[in-house]
Amino acid sequence: MADFATHLGWGAVGAGLGASATYAADIVPAGHLMTLTLAGVIGSVLPDIDLEKAVPSRLLFTGLGLFFAFLVMFNFASSYSILELWIIWLGVFAAIRYGAFHIFHRNAVHRGVFHSILAAVFFMAATAVICAYGLGLASVVSWMAGLFIFFGFLIHLILDEVYAVDFTGARLKRSFGSALKLFEYDSPGSSALMAGALLALLLISPPSAEFRSIMQPSQVTEFFRERMLPQNGWFKGRTAQAAVKISEARIPGSDVR
Repeated sequence: MADFATHLGWGAVGAGLGASATYAADIVPAGHLMTLTLAGVIGSVLPDIDLEKAVPSRLLFTGLGLFFAFLVMFNFASSYSILELWIIWLGVFAAIRYGAFHIFHRNAVHRGVFHSILAAVFFMAATAVICAYGLGLASVVSWMAGLFIFFGFLIHLILDEVYAVDFTGARLKRSFGSALKLFEYDSPGSSALMAGALLALLLISPPSAEFRSIMQPSQVTEFFRERMLPQNGWFKGRTAQAAVKISEARIPGSDVR
């Protein structure tokens, strides 16, 4: 399989190109482009969360620990002293960074359910929920961040499959087919559990009508047809009438913060 640096590099390139297209389409405010890029990069290493000694797993649980520690602490900010808030913060952080980390890796299997399209969709929905309710971002920005997580995740799975092909020896390695799959075929229980968690997330997810309107295949196709290649010669600018934007498909009255 591809190593961490390869996944990170390709994830950064893919996220950067995706953010550039999003900026050209004027889908989200320019200030959120780095948020989307970071989401794409994170998504590109997420499938290795089930490797206990891998950097992505440690970073993810550290990040989750920090996020929820501050989230819980803020809820008690006006009720307790600084020392008590420190105890709460440290307790939540340790519970997630070390407790949840240990429990997760006792049950996780590498290239199991987390190396699947189902997991990619799960993390997309989870990202939308966290961005909307945890960070207070607008619904369309939250879902776009989730989409970048999804595509970064997909880049990782595809890279692992590509690296499972020995082009010099013209053969397939034993790992071929284990990275890119719809769900974990060998463990229907874990796949069913993740599918259930995904449904639960979708029930509490932020509104997606505006996001779905923007991402209609016809809108996306029209945008790339008009904007992908220069119409007046390379680096000579564009005419105003040629600037077709996906943002025109937004629901009237919608607001992106």
